[in-house]
Amino acid sequence: MTIAKPLVSILIPVFNAEPYIRQCLDSVVTQTYCYLQIVLIDDGSKDNSLSICNSYAEKDNRLEVYHQENQGVAATRNHLLEKVKGDFILFIDSDDWIEADMVEFLVKKAIENNSSMVTCSMVKNDEPFDCTIQSEEVWEQPKAILEFLRHIRFNGSLCNKLIATSLLHNVSIPCGISYGEDALLMWNVLQRCEKVLITDKVLYHYRMNEDSISHQKYDAKRMSGHLVWKQISDETKKKWPQYNNIADATYAISDMWQLYFAAKSKYPEDKNIKEYQSHVRDSLWLIYKSRLINTKKMLFAIAVSMSYKLGCIF
Repeated sequence: MTIAKPLVSILIPVFNAEPYIRQCLDSVVTQTYCYLQIVLIDDGSKDNSLSICNSYAEKDNRLEVYHQENQGVAATRNHLLEKVKGDFILFIDSDDWIEADMVEFLVKKAIENNSSMVTCSMVKNDEPFDCTIQSEEVWEQPKAILEFLRHIRFNGSLCNKLIATSLLHNVSIPCGISYGEDALLMWNVLQRCEKVLITDKVLYHYRMNEDSISHQKYDAKRMSGHLVWKQISDETKKKWPQYNNIADATYAISDMWQLYFAAKSKYPEDKNIKEYQSHVRDSLWLIYKSRLINTKKMLFAIAVSMSYKLGCIF
């Protein structure tokens, strides 16, 4: 890429983020990299999130603030993508915040390595971290696909990745998915991405927010994660057959996590739970061979696939 000073579109979906949005926006507007389009969509917040966003926009003309009736995170992210004017995009959740040099660092690496995607590391809240880069690797597409399917070093999060806008043309998140929508978008983007630069430099702070869907009591919304990984597994068979076993193992592990969070929340043993149990039970040998989870999690997979009640004791 030969863009001297590319414009970066920072995309922030906002929903009831009043306690956190100021810290998020402060970290964005004070970036050492100035060539920014900052787009916020308020998804029907019931608190003062929208007025706070508007107050920032009055002071900084790089901010664009929009409001819509509540449609959910998938629809909101799609609408954010429709507003993009930049050469790169960067998603930030409204309850998180970023280091002051995050954009500058990622853009510099993208240009230096002619890479259309660059990642950084994340920490929870204010956890201490080493500010030096631990490692840096360039992955060609097959390696990036494999590592995504393994979902350990490279996951589906959108918030720690600078992505060339060209990769997102005609790509959208299916609405109705409330959990795992970011992984599905990332999977689709990787089908177009020739090179990914992976770094361990910590630049993103992920807030452990108990109000987010990933920390709420388990309900039917979480089950969309099963559909996401089923689709990814099915498409792997067609596009990347050499990775069938890894994709199937990760799909089964995602159902293991469905069972874990459901059991932890004492969710009733309905037909979906039984389907997940059957899937995990049929995939135990595949999971074991994949070496994607440790011994304790493997024991949990065995136990919960045999008896849903056993999942509660782990």
